[in-house]
Amino acid sequence: MRRFAWFVACVFACCLAADTAVASVAPPRIATASLLADGPAAAREGALDAYGASLRDALERELKGKAPKVIAKFAATDAGALAVMHSMLLERVGAEVRADAACRDALAWMLGNPAALSMFLGSGDPAAGKWPEAMRVFAKVANSNERRDGLPLRLSVATALVFAEPVRSMADDSVIDPAARVASYLAWDAEGLLFPTFRELSAWELRYVVGSWSTDEDLVWARANIKADLKRREKVGDAAHMLAYNLTNKNGVSVQEGRRFYDNKPMTMAIMLEYGGVCGAISRFGSSMSQAHGVPAMPVGQPGHCAFIWQQTPHRWSINNDISGWAESGCHGGIYIQWGHPAWLMPVMQDAQRDGEAFAQAEVLLAAAAFADDDDRGALFAEACKACPQHYGAWTRRVAQVKKAQDAKRMPAELAEAFAAHPMAFGALFTALLDAAPVAKPERVAAAQLAAMAKGGADAGLASYALMTVLERQSKGAAGKGAERAAAALVRGDAAGDATIDAEKGMAIVDMALEATDALDVAPNGPAHDAWLQAMKRISRGVMLQPAVRERGMKQIERGLAVLVKNNRAGDARWIADRIVEAAKETKDAGLEQRAAALRSSLG
Repeated sequence: MRRFAWFVACVFACCLAADTAVASVAPPRIATASLLADGPAAAREGALDAYGASLRDALERELKGKAPKVIAKFAATDAGALAVMHSMLLERVGAEVRADAACRDALAWMLGNPAALSMFLGSGDPAAGKWPEAMRVFAKVANSNERRDGLPLRLSVATALVFAEPVRSMADDSVIDPAARVASYLAWDAEGLLFPTFRELSAWELRYVVGSWSTDEDLVWARANIKADLKRREKVGDAAHMLAYNLTNKNGVSVQEGRRFYDNKPMTMAIMLEYGGVCGAISRFGSSMSQAHGVPAMPVGQPGHCAFIWQQTPHRWSINNDISGWAESGCHGGIYIQWGHPAWLMPVMQDAQRDGEAFAQAEVLLAAAAFADDDDRGALFAEACKACPQHYGAWTRRVAQVKKAQDAKRMPAELAEAFAAHPMAFGALFTALLDAAPVAKPERVAAAQLAAMAKGGADAGLASYALMTVLERQSKGAAGKGAERAAAALVRGDAAGDATIDAEKGMAIVDMALEATDALDVAPNGPAHDAWLQAMKRISRGVMLQPAVRERGMKQIERGLAVLVKNNRAGDARWIADRIVEAAKETKDAGLEQRAAALRSSLG
């Protein structure tokens, strides 16, 4: 089924002759020409409810009770995939849109255009999951054949999916007009005002351009006022730092006062540049500067901070104005990230979207799985994962369906292969797997896979954090009721506050965490080595800040440092000892500080 742009030319004549086909007369034949005739005809005649019901019946007869291999084979055919996509579209847009005369032409056109249908269904869910509103926006913006091919089509689909939830201007909270937004970007592209890579963006990527919170006038201002040395694809995001970091305005009004900080003026980019601001303004400004030049960008939330991500190079996301890194960045209000809240899902979706046809094929297989028996759906979810290995949503369903111990045993390696560049995706899916089926020594299994991923070049911080999420899950289970918070603090390297834990259980968690952390120690340098150091920093700090395990845990770590020195790794031992000294100072315990200082001094 890797032919979604496939047969459009050879069957286009069927669409033109479809006026006489009445879908409500008889169940549709699951054949390409029939579907491309019956679907558009039903839309034009206002008979989509009847067409959808008969199509659903036809799919039930074709697939219900069939083996997964039979269903997968059906979904891989042109006609089978098209039938499923027709059913998906009609179900998602809902009865009101199916009957809406204003959407009739757009629905007829999309049902007769497999490539556009695949793009609409395969570019991520719409904002707030509002498929009916997305279809209404598409009907509004794709109002001519000129916007139904190439870049105009991708822009129309992207805009429909983003503006399913009204996009409001940060200047004055006014609603941005989606049709005007599409027209503006098409005009700017025609005039050569955007970076050339804009034309290479997929519909999914374009969502994070057209969804800018700046007005079109502001985006024009941005291009006219960016510093000359920043008007390059790899530098445009750094325009965020054109803003001065100001906690108060010249009249002493705090930035926390919102619009009062700007003297109640519309928060245009020009006003933001004049007044400055803190992290939120800086990240919004950087996002808008990127979007003004046709570069995908979006603000992201971090603990007590606002950063932003942008495509510094084509199809690769970078983080700017950063404090906490990718692992602790999450979706900002007013923006939609496919599959969940974490910002690290954006690079995952980017990889999944690398082959739009493969992503759409996985979506079709997931939809077709609804016709399979419950026990057979796991096999179809596996087929979806095979079709698009980075389709996180397919993996989520597959993991939840695992029932056999043998499947659970081999799945960590499969997850690590699929998400070799995405440790957090691996970690999240691995912990979900533990909820579905038992895995022996899961923390060791996870650490071994993450070590290999980091050694292969995956981000060290994400690999270390992913292991921490697994350890946190395991530690909470081992701690017992009432001690979960203390256990989590121990492996996260956080202060536990008034939370306490039994000393024996706490030491069992320390031993588990140190054993898993040691499994990361597979390289003398590079990301795997950095991931190991970060993991050692967490557990060392956790031990120092947890009185119940401090004495015995400290001895464990001291023994580990002695082994490092013996193996000619005194540099690593000193680095860890420095972190112990820092943690000891946090405790305000003079005796502990002296002991930590003595340990560090002994290492030279």
